Amino acid sequence: MTHKSQQFIFSRIILIIFIQTTLLVIMVANRQLILSSDTVVVLETKPIDPRSLFRGDYVRLNYTINELKLDDLSGDQVFKKNDIVYIVLQQADQYWSARAIYLKKQSVPEDKQYPLIQGVVKRVKSDTITTTLSVSYGIENYFVPEGEGLKLERPEPGDKVTLEIALDKDGKAVIKTLLLNGIPQYEEALF
Repeated sequence: MTHKSQQFIFSRIILIIFIQTTLLVIMVANRQLILSSDTVVVLETKPIDPRSLFRGDYVRLNYTINELKLDDLSGDQVFKKNDIVYIVLQQADQYWSARAIYLKKQSVPEDKQYPLIQGVVKRVKSDTITTTLSVSYGIENYFVPEGEGLKLERPEPGDKVTLEIALDKDGKAVIKTLLLNGIPQYEEALF
């Protein structure tokens, strides 16, 4: 192998390492940027706790905004599976709920009082009365230390599991804090 071909291979390896490192830094920075957002909403959950053999305990979360009845919402009315949607949230008591749903972010009326959360339609169920969408937001799983998932899986009667969700301006969501009866149990740290 000539010196030039060795240099070429070496420079390719360095370039690949640089690209991989840059992508990793961008992913971490993007998550940190969302976590530092001033827009934080509290969502009501219905937890279920499976286990992952490779990552330990995790809480699988089902939010009240995962199932949306279109009759209850303003905005667009025709959706299909895998559509990216933008849900306008409004605060009702201590929790946030869906107010409107749109296929395009540009269609959403700008109002700082009502933040957006971006989701993906997983199922469309229609009957003669209403159409219901099942929407995923990418925040349905939360990993906890091994052995800690049980108290979140089966909270005591009267206990309430909620989450603080940080949202960026485009509606991308990141779990900021997991709360049990309003008391933080797990909090994502900035760096």
